[in-house]
Amino acid sequence: MSDGIRAMDTDLRAIERIQAGEEQGLVELMECHRDSIFRFCFRFVSNETDAADLTEETFVRVFQNASKFRPRAKVVTWIFSIAGNLCRDFLRRGKKRRNDVSLNSPVPGAEGLQLVDVVESKERLPDQESVSNEALSAIEAAIDELPHKLKIPFIFCVLEEHSYDDCAEALNTNRKTVEMRIYRARKALRDTLEGAY
Repeated sequence: MSDGIRAMDTDLRAIERIQAGEEQGLVELMECHRDSIFRFCFRFVSNETDAADLTEETFVRVFQNASKFRPRAKVVTWIFSIAGNLCRDFLRRGKKRRNDVSLNSPVPGAEGLQLVDVVESKERLPDQESVSNEALSAIEAAIDELPHKLKIPFIFCVLEEHSYDDCAEALNTNRKTVEMRIYRARKALRDTLEGAY
């Protein structure tokens, strides 16, 4: 990471505090990023309880591994990569609670979640209040069925609005690969949703 980016990464100071044994550094990171990590996990596992558990585990891992952090990427990118790995491993173990909370449940910090707009369906639906539970369930299921290698960049960049470059850093790949995976995710979602209606 360049000196300019390092200077801009205010989270680096919090990591340095954790490395020095100060728990306040973790508190600072949680205050800044807990909501966005929760939204990311929720969108990945579609369950509020599981997302809360995964968010907590993410910050436990941040605290445990802070000594290993090297500022090659932004701290927030590193935190999201931990969350993404935990979500992926969680789903691989088959521990997901299905049908507990759907996307029409309110998500803290995410006003007006309109996934239909995100996947660029041919017709733009009216505001979220009039979208049927059936349509929201179809969108949720379509995202849920994306392969992990498409799901992580789609959620990270499109739903959570992080940059393609940050995603490439988190996944240890390049921007072009991230762009292609997001393109493929959108196409898969459009195809699935168009086939459902």
